[in-house]
Amino acid sequence: MIKGMILSVLVVLAVAGYRVDTMSKNNSRQSVAVSAVVNDSAAAARSVVKLLNWYKNHIDSVSRIILVDQKPGKPYAVNFKNGEKYLAYLRSSHLLTNTFLNEWRIYFRQRQQGFQLTHQTEGPPTGFEYDFVLLSQEVDLQLKSLNKLKINKVTLRKDRASVAFDLLASYECKLVRTNGVWLINEILNLSAE
Repeated sequence: MIKGMILSVLVVLAVAGYRVDTMSKNNSRQSVAVSAVVNDSAAAARSVVKLLNWYKNHIDSVSRIILVDQKPGKPYAVNFKNGEKYLAYLRSSHLLTNTFLNEWRIYFRQRQQGFQLTHQTEGPPTGFEYDFVLLSQEVDLQLKSLNKLKINKVTLRKDRASVAFDLLASYECKLVRTNGVWLINEILNLSAE
């Protein structure tokens, strides 16, 4: 009987020990998963902040690239050579996807078609009256207030992320993870839509 009781206690302890060990491993896995999500969220948000800081430091050079030829008496035309310089400069940040840059190439072609359909010779060239990164006419003011940037929410789904933030307007950046690095794939100015 004592042998039976000792055996029962040992079995209970072994089972309890196994359960504790299993729970510990499961909690550890959950902890690792939560930690990975937190780290990925932080890394995605950091990519957005890095781009904004990079842009603040380079906006003077970027804004000197003339994207539309405005010759007196002639209709406006997109300067595709300068468009490529502009996109190459943005690419040098190493924070944007090719998809992001290609969307602007498509946009430039569409705007050229618009200029050919409707000749414009005066005023700001249609479609070029705002900044193409922050999609705003207040870009200087926004970049000056970068220290007031507020990250509102980071959403992750596998190798995709969305970072919502305020910078005198509401934004959403969509990112993709490429070779372990979060790159901006799309920037939406939610206040302008």
